[in-house]
Amino acid sequence: MIFMNDQLSYAAIGKAMEVHRELGPGLDERFYHELLSRKLTASGLEHLSRPRRELMHRGLLADVFEADLVFEHRLIAELKCLTGGFGGEHFLQLVCYLKFWRIRAGLLFDFGKESLIHRRVEFTEPQYEAPALDLLLVELPHADRNKSAAQVGEAVRAVIHGYGLGYRDTTYVGLLLAELGANQAESTFNNIADVCGGGALLGQTACPCLLVNKQIAVRVLALRRSITAADVAVVRTYLKLLNASCGLILNFNRTELNFRWVGCKWNQNAQ
Repeated sequence: MIFMNDQLSYAAIGKAMEVHRELGPGLDERFYHELLSRKLTASGLEHLSRPRRELMHRGLLADVFEADLVFEHRLIAELKCLTGGFGGEHFLQLVCYLKFWRIRAGLLFDFGKESLIHRRVEFTEPQYEAPALDLLLVELPHADRNKSAAQVGEAVRAVIHGYGLGYRDTTYVGLLLAELGANQAESTFNNIADVCGGGALLGQTACPCLLVNKQIAVRVLALRRSITAADVAVVRTYLKLLNASCGLILNFNRTELNFRWVGCKWNQNAQ
């Protein structure tokens, strides 16, 4: 994969190798971070160390991003000390940072092995048009009569139009909460519900979904290949616990928005 600013990425890899040789593997990540930042500075490679930036929407905080090393407009590096290999969550984290800072090139470092492991990632902003509201509501023939469904559809369209694809699920949750609030919809996240079984109260749990106007439970996913049967089953559980009349699963994946309505009481055809 060809990288922008290859000289910078090679220089960063070289300094990371020096750090690994000097400290050895298996220490807390902060030690590698501190020494690498010092070596980069001594070499004249300007960078920001753990810059904390906020994503605001409609005057509300949607998400916070704190990358390990940011070479502004050029490169982002994320440092790990892993017992296993890089997982999807590590690449997802870096992709979100690249999208937020509008930087194309990224590096993942793993200081947990006998030799330094590094992976290169290049991000290109996905090209995607916001879906027409009718597409989101097509499975609900009478949804135009339901204010909550229309508000959800408008919020999703606005978020896609304004921010596109490539962020993590928590980012889209924050954006949707802000947008729904601007549309005068009552929306909350991580609502607490009682869990009962065998005729007894077993305890309480948080349901990680949006609850819109106490009617629609919206489960937000991101960068997943597809919506699975397990996702549908989980949302059915949330509907029961929250006494909601309808569920919606949204998956902001790499190339398109996937959605599926679940168990809508006003539309018996919804699965």
